[in-house]
Parts: sequence; C-alpha cells; structure tokens
Amino acid sequence: MAPGATKRRSNRQAATRKRSKYVDPDTDDDFETSDAEADHSPDQLHHAQAEAQAPVPKRRKVTRKTHRPQTRSKAAKAKPKTQTRIIGQTRKPRSTAAEKADAAKFKGPSDGKIPEWTSLPSAILRDIFVFASQPLDSDSVSWLHNAAHICRAFAEPALEAYYYSPAFLNTLHPHRLLELLRIRDGRYIHYNTKVKSLEIDMRKLSYTAHGRPLFDLSELVAELPQLRHLQVTNPIDEPPYRRMKTQQWWYPENLFTTLAQHGQRLKTWRWSRDMVADPSQLYPAMASVHEGQAFQDLETLVVCGYDAEDSPASTILSENGEETVLDMPWAIAKLPNLKDLTFVSCNIVRDDFLTKLPANLERLELVNCWKVDSDMLTDYLLQNGAQLRELILSHNVTLNLAFLTSLATSCPRLETLVVDGHYYSERVSINDAEPEYNELLTASDVPTWPTTLRHVSLLQLQKWSQEAGTNFFRSLVEGAQSLPDLRHLAIQAHIDIPWRDRAGFRDTWTARLQQVFLRRGKPPHPYHGSKRQFELYKQVKEKNGGKDVDDVVFDAALNPNRVSHVQVTPHKATGDTDTYDSDDASSPTEKPLPTRRSTRVKHSQPSTEPENASDDDSDTAPAGAGEQNGTSLFVQGLCNVVDVRIDNQRPRENMFTEQDFLDSERSGDEDWNEGADMEFEDDRYAW
Repeated sequence: MAPGATKRRSNRQAATRKRSKYVDPDTDDDFETSDAEADHSPDQLHHAQAEAQAPVPKRRKVTRKTHRPQTRSKAAKAKPKTQTRIIGQTRKPRSTAAEKADAAKFKGPSDGKIPEWTSLPSAILRDIFVFASQPLDSDSVSWLHNAAHICRAFAEPALEAYYYSPAFLNTLHPHRLLELLRIRDGRYIHYNTKVKSLEIDMRKLSYTAHGRPLFDLSELVAELPQLRHLQVTNPIDEPPYRRMKTQQWWYPENLFTTLAQHGQRLKTWRWSRDMVADPSQLYPAMASVHEGQAFQDLETLVVCGYDAEDSPASTILSENGEETVLDMPWAIAKLPNLKDLTFVSCNIVRDDFLTKLPANLERLELVNCWKVDSDMLTDYLLQNGAQLRELILSHNVTLNLAFLTSLATSCPRLETLVVDGHYYSERVSINDAEPEYNELLTASDVPTWPTTLRHVSLLQLQKWSQEAGTNFFRSLVEGAQSLPDLRHLAIQAHIDIPWRDRAGFRDTWTARLQQVFLRRGKPPHPYHGSKRQFELYKQVKEKNGGKDVDDVVFDAALNPNRVSHVQVTPHKATGDTDTYDSDDASSPTEKPLPTRRSTRVKHSQPSTEPENASDDDSDTAPAGAGEQNGTSLFVQGLCNVVDVRIDNQRPRENMFTEQDFLDSERSGDEDWNEGADMEFEDDRYAW
C-alpha cells in the first residue's frame, strides 16, 4: 500500500461496528441499547465489542428494485410528509392560514345578509381599494389585480386604485406602462387619465432592462395629461443617508420642455443635487424652471443633497447698484403657491437661511440637516412661523429642544410637532451617531405648547437631566387644559440617572400623563356583532325581567339543551391549617397569607422608615387620583394614544426589540400537561 493511503473500511465492518452513544437513536430499542451499554462496566463493554468484531456469516444478497424517477405530475400528486418521527410526545401541528382565518370569523348568530358592495358608487370603491392597498408592493398589486377580476363593479375602481400611482417593481415596468399608454384602441379604460402621481426610484431609470434601451422619463410624462405629482427618489436620501455605488442618472434635458408643451401643472416635485448634470448656473437654472407654467401651482417641494461646498451661491448687480444673491431661497421664492417645503441632507441650511424662506409656508420638514440649531430655528419661527401647521424635525444632530420655550408664541396655529432624535453615522466603519449639543433642555427651560396641537411625537430624546425632564413633563400636565385638540402623545426619553430614581420617575410621569390625557371610552356592546344577535339579546333581556344578561345566561337561552357549566368547589386539605376559606362560618380566626418580597428590594430598604414622610416631593412619588401637590389635576381625557417610555438606552442605528428575537413557534407550551407527574425517573427523556 502506498504511504499516506487510507484503508477503506469494509461494508461488513461498517454494518457491525458499535454505534456511538452520542448519536441520537432512531428507535426506542436504540434507547434501551444505549442505556444498557451505559450501565455495563468497561470490561463487559470490551468483551461486547470483541464479539461485535467477530466474523459474521455471509448473508444472502437481496436485490432491490430500482425506483424510477417520478415525473412532475406524479410528484405533484404525491403526499408530502407532514411530520418526521419525533421521540416522545408529539407536538400539535401549527395552525394553517385557513384555520387562522376561520378562527377569526364571527361565531355569534347572524342573519346571513351580505352588504351589497357592488351597489356602492365607483368613487367610494376606489377610495376603499386605495386605502387597503397602500403602500403598493408585489402583494398589494396582486391583490388589486385579483379584485379587478371579481366582477365588473370592482374592475374599474381596482384599476384606478393601482394606476393612480403605479408601482415600478423592476426596470421593465416603466417600458410596459409606456407601451400600454400608447395603445389607443381596444382598451378597457383610458389609462392615460388615471395616472396622477409618479414616484419612481432612480435605479429603475439608470439601469437598462433586458433587451430594452435606457428608459426616457420624458416620453412617459408626455402620455400623462393628468399628472400632478412627480418625484424621482434617490436611495442616498433615505436612512442611513450614506453614499452607495449606483449608476448615475440625470434629469432629461427635454423633461421640463415636455411638461410645458403638454400644459401639465405639477403640485409636487423633488430636486436632488446628484441628478443635476450641469452644476454651473445651478440656482439660475432652477429659478427658470420654477418660473415655468408647469411649476406655478406647485405646493410641495422636496430638496435633497445640496451642499454649501458644491452648490455655491452667486451674486449679481442690478441696474440701480443693488446686489442680488442667487441662492436656494431666491429660487424657491419663484414659487407663489408653495405650502410644503422639505430639506433632506442639506448643509446649506445654516445661519440665516431659514429666515429667507417664504412666510406663507404651512409645513416645514428638516431631515438630517447637521447645521440646524435651536437659535437658528427660533429666529425663523418668531419671524415666519405664524402660518405653520406642521413642523417635522428628524435626525438633526445639532438641534436640541430649546426652541420649545417660545413655541406657543411663535407658532400659534401649529397642529403637528414631530422631533426624532435618532442619528446616523456618516461612515459604516465608525459610530459617530452622537448628538453635538450639550443639553437637550436645561433645568431652567420650560416648554410652552400651542393650543392648536393635535399630534405630538418626541422620540429618542437624550442628554438631559432629571430636573429638565421634570419641567418638560410638568409643562404638559399643567397645560392640559389649554390643549383641547390633542389626540396623539408619544414621548421616548433617555435619562441617565440611577435606576432607582429612574424607575420612580418613570412610574410617576407615565401614570400621570395617562391619567390626564388618555381617553377611557366605554367598550363596544358585546352583542352588537350582528342584527340577529342583538335581536336575540333583547328577547333574552325581556325574559330576564329587563335585567342585563351575561355570556352564560345568553348562551343558556340560545342552547337550552346544552349542559351548563357547574363550578366545582376545590377539595380542602385535612388537618390543622392556619387559614380556611372565608365562606366557612366555622373557620377560626383568619391569618393573612404571607406575601413574597424580593430579597434584593428587602435588603435595599432602610431598617426603619421615617414616621412623617415629606409631602413636598411630588415629582418623585406617585400622584393620587387627580391630585398634584394637594391640587386637583385637569383631566383632558381625549387622547387616543398616550405612549410614554422612559429608560436609559443608548440609541443605535439598528435598534433591536423583542420582535427581532421571536421565532414562528406557537405561543404557549403544547407539551405541558397539568396533571402529569413532575418527578421524572431515570429511564424517561424530555425529548
């Protein structure tokens, strides 16, 4: 034998060699064999191995029938194995989608009447389909396609719901839509007039489809006479706002000419710095586009990626010698009907930039603008914030909440306030997602709230003290009477204080805010599931003498032959006991059951408690029902959502929650048997 060669094990030795006890047995007999081997001594095991290696008489060769490969049709008819062999108790099978849908169906008595959905007006059906299908993805598009094939009454509303803002899921979809729009005869509906909004990813335009040329957006725009909203999105303008390698795409030269020639008037447009081919005369070219007829009705403008270094402003002298700065505010001023303005990843928003914006804005959104601070924002709100109704501030690393101290005065019409303090790193290799301000709020800053607020969402608030947090939450509680329109309140705060103080702080203010703002409406009537169920409920109520009925009485009236539930009194232990049932008249003096107390909390408490506790520290002790510092609290009680979270987490780019670690197993333990003996013997196995 050549050196280094391995000796091939014979089939007989492979069949007779001892099975390792670390391999899972396949049958119960293997369990017994493994147990027997474990109980033997080493000499007995050696003797058994010698017997196993003894020559075995040759067995008769058995010819096995060769299985032919199954065809596709036979393989489809073959029943798949639903469950493999499991040692121990068999688990219950998981519920299928059909079983879950059947469990969610109404189980009460019904009159069997189905509303006449087909009789609804087409506009109402279209709105229903639009609401049910957003956002459009592959599943919702398939659902709309199937809904359009149910009946003629659903066909046109379902198609209108899709073609209002068609989804481009791959690079071939724009070509197919253009081919459909160019067909003039034999179409079910006039698709050209149904498309009113286009939002397409830049990558669907910069890459070519198989066997097709590079798609020209201007050709598609020319076929849409009712187009009102047009946005070409860039993935770098979305979280985490970092550069990525993608094929470059620029606005077509004839796009704006096509809009003017076909008389289209846009209401929404998006400017992206990376899609402008010619950087020279950047703002004058933008201003000339804004002055066109297609942009005179523009109401919503999104500006992305404009940097002060690669987008410099220029200055010109007029005839009278006055200087005119050609910058972004100058170009935006060419839009007379602008109401909604958004800046994404624009560091040109600095110094006095905001004060140059139009004063008639109703919505302002600043996203990932790392040069925006509270002083700059306060100056703008005091000067031009009187018309604002929505203020969205997300991921701005230098912006704290100092502008809240004058918010009620500067924005008297504000309805929506959203601040997101979650930040992103500029590079993947390092983590610099940290705020650049020293304090979110100082101990002397007291926020003021406009009386018109309806939605308040303040997320990932960090870098502030307990005193500042106390002033912040107290301003909400004390201002509840002046917030009659508030319906949504969400606050996520991170306060770095000892865990005991933080626990008391959290319990106090969470309970107090929910007590003041949360709506506590009555639950729906349990017997309004159907008209027939409610009629039967009224009949049972009349037979019960006009008294209200519960589930047991109602079920017994509907099913008189069914055996009613009988409550069985549990067996009482014999012998001397310290406590008896309270209903037993012969019970001796009752002794309260000892309550279990955490050892850690028990040892952490002082040995003696002060006899007279101070009542002045109301911010660290839970408030009573509707009282604070001896005065009653005003209960607004109109908010549908009151979500207050106070912890000490450090926000990260990818925040993991409990849902990220849950599998698809069914809830509960199906193998648990309440009456089973918990003392397992040595010959029993858990699985």
